[in-house]
Amino acid sequence: MSIISSKDVNEIIRKTLGIINQKIMNHGEITGYILYKMMEYENTYTEQHYTEQEMVDYTMLAILHDIGLYKEDNVKNVTDFETKNLWPHSIYGFLFLKYLSPMGDKAEVVLYHHLDYNRLGMIQSRYMHIIELLSLADKMDTFLHMKDEKLEQDYFLKYRDTKFSGAALDLFHKAEERYGITANLVNGKYREELDVLLAKRAFSEQYKRGFLEMLVYTIDFRSEHTVIHTLATVHFAEQLGRLARLSGKDLRDLHYGALLHDLGKIAIPLNILESTGRLSEEEMKIMKAHVRITEMILEGVVDDAVLQIAVRHHEKLDGTGYHRGLKAEDLTLPQQIIAVADILSALYGKRSYKEPFSKEKILDIMKSDAENGKINKNVVVSLERNYDKIIHEFEKEKENTIGLYLKIKEQYAVMIERFQNIN
Repeated sequence: MSIISSKDVNEIIRKTLGIINQKIMNHGEITGYILYKMMEYENTYTEQHYTEQEMVDYTMLAILHDIGLYKEDNVKNVTDFETKNLWPHSIYGFLFLKYLSPMGDKAEVVLYHHLDYNRLGMIQSRYMHIIELLSLADKMDTFLHMKDEKLEQDYFLKYRDTKFSGAALDLFHKAEERYGITANLVNGKYREELDVLLAKRAFSEQYKRGFLEMLVYTIDFRSEHTVIHTLATVHFAEQLGRLARLSGKDLRDLHYGALLHDLGKIAIPLNILESTGRLSEEEMKIMKAHVRITEMILEGVVDDAVLQIAVRHHEKLDGTGYHRGLKAEDLTLPQQIIAVADILSALYGKRSYKEPFSKEKILDIMKSDAENGKINKNVVVSLERNYDKIIHEFEKEKENTIGLYLKIKEQYAVMIERFQNIN
């Protein structure tokens, strides 16, 4: 059985990124829909043809074309960034999608989506046509929603073949006449059509896993520590699961449950998420809400076994955990393992409020919790016996993750310098 169906990939993206900023998500889906209908028209009535996978990839890239904006604080008006501050989010979005999404080979489509049409001759890209279509689709939604600035009435006549491709505009008008694009945007039918498109394509497990991992990395927009913690929890849970001789299915469920367990932290205010001091009672209440938010994002979207592992990582065997106060008899072994892995990750990792704890301190704390009936004693014994090997393997994996972050940051600095005077 699959962890997530193809049709639910966009739904989990919609839920997760919508929590960060619904306006950016709405703009992305509208842009994606416009691009999709233009491609559909070409497939039906012109010599330009796309494979089913290309249709899906380009539509998903359009939905996520402004993913770099989620990193910005307080984006209240998307058009400000779409018309005045173009390169930072385009470059970051390109690098994010290149290295952290399953569509990395096509990510340069996002890089150039704000480049004026009469400047496209400055670049070389195998995706030039899609770049032209995405640029037009992006402008169609952006300018229709401008409030503070009045759109020049003759904008699309005045800037034809300068700011945007005239051929792309002609294609849009043909697709509009054939499919009623704007009417579908008004009545909300466009979302259903996007879901149908994605449901038609049976994504590979690797492709779907790539999107789930991408969503975890979006937490980096809020907290790099949280991303490292999540990846550590995945690694520790898998190692402890193997030592406990879980079945292949249970190990798979444990992997994805650990991967998604803190997705709800995307909604927690940064001052709480990255607090350097002890949280107040009210702040802790807000922090604990991340479990319920994770549940709201995942329920009805991922396999229930994965959902229950993800949302039970703070439950204790004696019923003192949260968010449901379950006890040992209510918790499966994989659910008990993720609780141990989550604690190990929190104690071992460097956080905004603490340095990593020593091996001795970590094991003392965990053995105490096991003796007091909080967490699974057998799992803790297994951890103690294999501690050095588990940590050694994680450190090798962590270097790859940190190296990826550094590569993105280094390339971002270089590209900003190179692109800042374009347009």
